[in-house]
Amino acid sequence: MLIQYLPKLNPLSMPKSLTIHSRAKLLCVASSGDQPIDFQWLKDGIILSSGQIEQLDEWTSSLTINPLSLQHIGNYTCRATNSIGSDHVSAPLFVTAAPQWVMEPSDLQIRKGGSAMLHCKAEGSPKVKISWRKSLESQDFSVLSSDNIHVFENGSLLFSNAQKSKSGTYVCEASNGIGSGLQKSVLLTVFESPVVERIVDHVTVERGHAAHVSCLAKGDQPMSYEWVKNLKVLNDYPGVSDRLSFSESPSQDNVQFTISIINTEINDEGLYSCIARNEFGSDQKDVRLMLVERPHAPHSVELVDIWSRSARLKWLAPNNGNSPILSYTVEYWSNPGGHWNVTVANPSTSCILRGLKPFTVYYFHVWASNNVGNGDASPQGQFSTAKEEPSAAPVDIKVDDIGSTFVRISWKPPPQEDWNGDLSGFYVGYRQSSSSLPFTFNTAEVDETNSYFYVLRGLRRSTRYSVNVRAFNEVGSGPPCEEITFKTNNHEPLPQPILLVQDIGSTYIQINWSMLDEMKATASGYIIHYRKSGSKWHEISIPDAHQNVYTLTNLDSGVPYQVYITSHGHAGVSEPSEIATVRTSPEAIFQAPAPTSQAHAPMVDDVTQIFIFCCSCSSSYSYK
Repeated sequence: MLIQYLPKLNPLSMPKSLTIHSRAKLLCVASSGDQPIDFQWLKDGIILSSGQIEQLDEWTSSLTINPLSLQHIGNYTCRATNSIGSDHVSAPLFVTAAPQWVMEPSDLQIRKGGSAMLHCKAEGSPKVKISWRKSLESQDFSVLSSDNIHVFENGSLLFSNAQKSKSGTYVCEASNGIGSGLQKSVLLTVFESPVVERIVDHVTVERGHAAHVSCLAKGDQPMSYEWVKNLKVLNDYPGVSDRLSFSESPSQDNVQFTISIINTEINDEGLYSCIARNEFGSDQKDVRLMLVERPHAPHSVELVDIWSRSARLKWLAPNNGNSPILSYTVEYWSNPGGHWNVTVANPSTSCILRGLKPFTVYYFHVWASNNVGNGDASPQGQFSTAKEEPSAAPVDIKVDDIGSTFVRISWKPPPQEDWNGDLSGFYVGYRQSSSSLPFTFNTAEVDETNSYFYVLRGLRRSTRYSVNVRAFNEVGSGPPCEEITFKTNNHEPLPQPILLVQDIGSTYIQINWSMLDEMKATASGYIIHYRKSGSKWHEISIPDAHQNVYTLTNLDSGVPYQVYITSHGHAGVSEPSEIATVRTSPEAIFQAPAPTSQAHAPMVDDVTQIFIFCCSCSSSYSYK
């Protein structure tokens, strides 16, 4: 039997102290084994196809690497194979190399607050160590702070939330003990491009006043500033630039730049863009300018309802001047009286004026108010409240003359502010004090002389009566005055004279009177009562019962007078005659003398008008 042998390999012969760019030759020798033997080279378990592999003889194979590089470092294996089997030997190949750049660092700019990375990569054998340092002004190096800085194993240097203080020169060093190592200085610039901030989003200014619109800008200097409206630089605005001014106010942290506009006009409203620029970029923000003004006057102000003591107004809301209307004020007044204001909260546009007086003229206007102030008032309007019945009773009720069958009552009207309309007259009520029956009322109408008296006739002798008086207008009657009581006389009543006006001049009035013949004997004289309208009564005593004519002299011309006459005797005073209201003539160019008081005086001429007011029958007569 033939004995066969496996290949047997000697240890690999590996050169020492190999350097990069040198040459290495590896020999693989089989000390025994049956032929033929095949050789194979592997690096790190991978069959080599490159390099110079030679079969030197049937026992020896060589691997030549020329030139050496760092990629050739590894574990090399030689494998020998024959028909029976194989054998292999391995040995490491090590090459030394000084560091060389794979990625050389370069200058870098980082936005403030941003993150960035400086790359520094070198290779060599043994493994290269990467370190970073920051150059100080003394050109020395100091170890980097770990604050927001991180060095990765691959040599990259990360900056996060970069601040201005991190700007400077940084040095990357690569070394592995071979040679002098590598070193590269780079400049890191932490820059601040402009950041514009609005102080306010909206600027509100009263129209016609000055407006100031400002922005704040942060960033590296030098920095320029610009204001734009409608894509147009404001310096170029025709007709506006003379009202514009620009200012800059630097501080430690920022720059405030401002545009000021004087005498603002409605066209100045709009969106203003504030722009800041430096070498690293630009930024802008928009600020809206709004002009406000006092509200316009309310319009279409009208009275919707009018009552005796209240009235309702309404109006339409005016232009609010770009500022919401807060309230309306209704001012109303009377002359005389006073001024009053009523405030109406927005959005109500109507108001009821209360506490008014009846039959009174009021004036009013309305204005609106916003945050700017009070607007113009609407045009002045006026209205008259409706009438009411009088709200007060007549005053100073007096019983002037008391006879057997009559009584003369006088009074003053209620205060005029309580009339609540033009007085139409008075109701004079009377009844026997002992009676439970209601009052009987007579009417005393108001005449042009404003005489406030009444003669109650047809009363019973020696009887106590109660009297009250109340005023009335076209709406109704007012409250009565306090009752007044009186008692008629128990005498036989004297005859009532019949009064006639016989002649009128500018300063005199001549009257005459008559009585029934059978009654003349009971009278012993007469009393003439007269007054200028609205004045006190005067009395003239006529002691002669046979006299029937008298001339009132020294009167004012063109003035109404009231005259009546009573007779008197042992039984007292008679009922008064009808009251005659007579206006004296205007002053004549040639004054005629007053006629003498005699029985046969001339009659009244055709051009003189005489008014006679009859209180008892509430009627008036005219004679010519």
